[in-house]
Amino acid sequence: MSAKPRNHYVFGYASLVQRGDSGPRRLRAAVLHRYRRKWNVAMDNSVTLPDYKYYLDPVTGERPRCFVVFLNIVADDSGSVNGALFPVSEPELERLDRRERNYARIEVSSLLAGGADGTVWTYVGRPAAVQRFETARRLDRAVIQAAYRDEVRQGFAALGAGAADEFERLTDPPPCPIVALGRVSTSAG
Repeated sequence: MSAKPRNHYVFGYASLVQRGDSGPRRLRAAVLHRYRRKWNVAMDNSVTLPDYKYYLDPVTGERPRCFVVFLNIVADDSGSVNGALFPVSEPELERLDRRERNYARIEVSSLLAGGADGTVWTYVGRPAAVQRFETARRLDRAVIQAAYRDEVRQGFAALGAGAADEFERLTDPPPCPIVALGRVSTSAG
């Protein structure tokens, strides 16, 4: 008799609330305790990485020397973060690990309100990505892509009544300008 496959879930608290890599997902609103959401992960837009992305100014077509900032969650004993829980297969987890290159996957099953019938994972900013954000702030070169911010907001609005307002309430204010940037993928496929 073979063992029952292990159920895996991902708790998404930003862009993963709306988009997935493998088609429609069965999302359910969820809350993760002991974390706070903030803008403190960054990528250096002046560096070209294989199978990643960079950004262009939509007016000039130039590649600005900025650091693009994304959402993250950080430990906070009195905090909580709303988001979405969705099931994933082991191959999907591997794809998400590659996609979320600025983040490390951690297990948070015991911190999810209401729990789940399996292992719950989420992604937290890698120290190097957080350090890039700190460097960007120090150099006054940190920006948030407006389309990313809007995508996250739309994802929460689709989660149901009050989810978008709760997202705003539970997220630290943006620490840098929000600007229009066009995204360019460096993926081969």
